[in-house]
Amino acid sequence: MWWNLRKVIVDKNDGLPIDWKSMSPTGKIFVEIGFGNGEFLEYLAKTYADTLIVGVEVSQWCAAKGARRALSQGTDNIRIMHGDARLLLRRCFAPETVARVFMNFPCPWPKTRHASRRVTVPSFAALLNYLLEPDGTFELATDVDWYAEQAAQSITGSGSFEKVKFEINPERPYVTKYERKWKAMGKDTWGLVLRKNGKINAGECEEGDWPMEAETETNKSITELLQKIKGASGTGTDGSGHWVFRDTYVSADGVGLALVITADEGFEQHFYLKFIENRRGITVKVDSVGHPYRTPSMRSALLFALGSAK
Repeated sequence: MWWNLRKVIVDKNDGLPIDWKSMSPTGKIFVEIGFGNGEFLEYLAKTYADTLIVGVEVSQWCAAKGARRALSQGTDNIRIMHGDARLLLRRCFAPETVARVFMNFPCPWPKTRHASRRVTVPSFAALLNYLLEPDGTFELATDVDWYAEQAAQSITGSGSFEKVKFEINPERPYVTKYERKWKAMGKDTWGLVLRKNGKINAGECEEGDWPMEAETETNKSITELLQKIKGASGTGTDGSGHWVFRDTYVSADGVGLALVITADEGFEQHFYLKFIENRRGITVKVDSVGHPYRTPSMRSALLFALGSAK
């Protein structure tokens, strides 16, 4: 059954955002961030058969496991994306298109150096505000009291959400495997439900886009250009993130390849830039085989390659 995983896993990276509503029986969409073994995804899909359930998971192993589970159960209303939710939700979903967002027992990232990954940071509130419909809800289950409290304060502090529920040991319609083990040890859990109380401004929906290839006039050969960029590094177009050019190659037919590694808010990508001679100079294009997403660091690397050709 593994060969059918593409029926469930969506890896589209062009023509974004994805038209999720066309995949939903009624146009309604729920999202679970970090679905682990996929049991809660399955529960949502069977309970809300008229709704498209989209799971976003950073672990490739869990993404594949969740897809296999959906196929084996015949749940046709599940789709999965593999990658960092902070990136994918902003670029792959149109604004205000999701009715409910769920997170079940995420890692609280207790160390200070990992604080930017928590749902308690202001950028996560902005992401939820972008993603959720007016009156849409964010539902968090956790076994860490301070994490629940900080999430409630941070997200409602944005002014775009109001607290609906904040309970200790809430009665939940479905108890996950992790939660069952936790409760069996006599430990507490916390449940938080927040509702979006308005609409976002049009300006908040704007997400810049750019082509995946460009031409530049140059007298340099592809070999000279690859020698110049190998080992180069820099930051993203927004001043954050990082990119670096690693190995370079030239094929027998004269096409150049450069391995690029980028990192945007912890979201790492490995992909190739292609360098192809044309009548005026060189065409630089992002190789689509690796399905890289258009992040600030990816754009910056492409612009650097173009600038180096001059």
